[in-house]
Amino acid sequence: MHKLNRLMEHFWLALAIATLAVALWTIISEGWNKGAQWLVLPAIATAAWLMRRFVRKRLGSAPRN
Repeated sequence: MHKLNRLMEHFWLALAIATLAVALWTIISEGWNKGAQWLVLPAIATAAWLMRRFVRKRLGSAPRN
């Protein structure tokens, strides 16, 4: 289960980076007015990555039975 959690954490980080690159490319090619809405996707992916990272670190320090 720990490997799956780490895999998903890396997945969300990669998705955040990829969607940020697409958002920046769209802003550069289409302009700020049409491209600004694409910044929502990397924000959601970054929030998911931060949440998974926080939970992993928080649960990792808990005592095990």
